[in-house]
Amino acid sequence: MIKTMQKVLLAFSGALVIGVVIGLLFLGKDSENVDIATTEETTIFEEVTALEALDAGAIDGDTLRAEHGVVTAAEDSSEEHKDVTVNISLRSIQKDLKIKFSDNETGRLIDKVPFTVSVKSGDGTSIYDDTDRDGMIYLPAVPAGDITVFMSDITEGNVTYKAAKTQTITVAEKIEYAKIDVSDEIKTEDQVNVAEEDTKVQDEDQTTGGTPEKDESSEDSEQASEPQESYDEDISDDAEDLIAQIEDETAAAEISRQAASGTIERPTEPDQPSSEEVAAAHAGTKGIDVSKHNGNIDWGAVKASGIDFAIIRCGYRGSSSGALIVDPMYTANINGAKSAGLNVGVYFFSQAVNEAEAVEEASMVLDLISPYSLQYPVYIDVEKSNGRGDAISADERTAVTRAFLSTIQNAGYSCGVYSNKIWFENRINTGSLLDFHIWLAQYVDIPTYTATRYDMWQYTSKGQVTGIGGNVDMNVIR
Repeated sequence: MIKTMQKVLLAFSGALVIGVVIGLLFLGKDSENVDIATTEETTIFEEVTALEALDAGAIDGDTLRAEHGVVTAAEDSSEEHKDVTVNISLRSIQKDLKIKFSDNETGRLIDKVPFTVSVKSGDGTSIYDDTDRDGMIYLPAVPAGDITVFMSDITEGNVTYKAAKTQTITVAEKIEYAKIDVSDEIKTEDQVNVAEEDTKVQDEDQTTGGTPEKDESSEDSEQASEPQESYDEDISDDAEDLIAQIEDETAAAEISRQAASGTIERPTEPDQPSSEEVAAAHAGTKGIDVSKHNGNIDWGAVKASGIDFAIIRCGYRGSSSGALIVDPMYTANINGAKSAGLNVGVYFFSQAVNEAEAVEEASMVLDLISPYSLQYPVYIDVEKSNGRGDAISADERTAVTRAFLSTIQNAGYSCGVYSNKIWFENRINTGSLLDFHIWLAQYVDIPTYTATRYDMWQYTSKGQVTGIGGNVDMNVIR
């Protein structure tokens, strides 16, 4: 009996233990499910709460975004907004107005920004835009008197440009041939389209009369001489010369016809100059003129070859845009020539279309030559370019030339004008410029130019000088 009771209790105890274990297993499973649900509900609650707090402004949004790896615009320095203070400067030479926009901190012109200004004068207020975005607005004709310029604030990208203050100027009634500040306008060739700006017609003999020069660098130079003038390239500018040429050719043809028929005698050919006459014409002090087109020059070799002086191009005005551009070889050339012991002068290729621009060009030259002493004059180069300077009249070109030279002369320098025979005879009133030096280009054995005196003669563009690769312009002073 007792043994039976023990067996029953033992079986009941085992069943109880098994039941407890099974119950604990089910209880643990339910507890895990409850914990997971609680965790998920808590996470959702916290995120919703954070978004609601962001909307309510209760927490820092950038901090929240940073926690989630989101980069804000404020963290990208290139997107930070910037204010630039613009300094407006005004200048007037004669009944004109140039407005410049420069960075107040750097002093440099601000380009690529479409500035707009209001110009108030006695005639009212007008609005002008910097359409080419070069940091300048030029008004060639404005009334004399006081003018005030206001600049509108403008935002480009993430930059806002604001004027430091308005500016007032008294527009000049009469021109003064005096140096002005153009230092912030001078450009280098890497800032412009050189093919459009440096368009001086190279190696074109625009001289007439006498025997045309031969190419000294050619083995066939004794058999073939170059034509005296290329009319088909110069019809628009040299119409009068072309007409005269046609008339001469027609007259010559008529004389030939009459001579062939026996009605008149054929005129004898003019005598060719003797070698002694040619040598006498070329006797004198020898010099060259150079620019970037002559490349790197061995100035010591040039000096040793017997050259006494060099006229160096310091710059030019662009044929298209009218920009003031420094010759990239100017500094190397003038330093090299002076170091070698040559006497030097400079020239500037002009594309000015009015006196105000001529004063600007002269002012640029005065800036460039200020570090140096010159033994020869400063010349303005006036000739064909297929550019903006070709279109003005002889009277306008003469006024431009005189304005340039007067500005140089008033600064204490000797100066003169360079051009070729055709232009001295037809494109410039040369007789009114005889108080300056005259530098004639005519590529002949003996010059035939007689309209005025000349002080220096450029007799070939095909000279050969040790130290210079290729051809070089040769000059003589008698």
